[in-house]
Amino acid sequence: MEILAIKVAQVFLALLAVSLIYFALTPGQSLLDMVKYFALSLGLSIAFLLLYPRLRQVRKGDQVTITGSMPMPFASLLGFTAVALSDAQLGGEVRVRINGREAFGIVESYEGLLSPPRIRIVFEEMVK
Repeated sequence: MEILAIKVAQVFLALLAVSLIYFALTPGQSLLDMVKYFALSLGLSIAFLLLYPRLRQVRKGDQVTITGSMPMPFASLLGFTAVALSDAQLGGEVRVRINGREAFGIVESYEGLLSPPRIRIVFEEMVK
């Protein structure tokens, strides 16, 4: 989560820098144009925030939220998290480590904004 926040901040600052440089170097710009550039930078940063988890998918080392047969909306707050041991895409199989044990799960969704991807564990294939 921290990595995503850092990447979004970097994208926003880079876009804002480009907007400020363009504003400074282009003659005849008004403050309204600067506000538009700022809005464009903010909008592109938000789009990056929403699209990045889907483009990146689940990678080895990512923290994931474990779900069961019933949806658990506060699973990450209650400590039902694991670490991905393999890469996976939506609907794909991923190997995870939970409290020192390994299991296989299916990637159900990329949560994105405030929570990690959701994984449904396939308990029949518990490893170790």
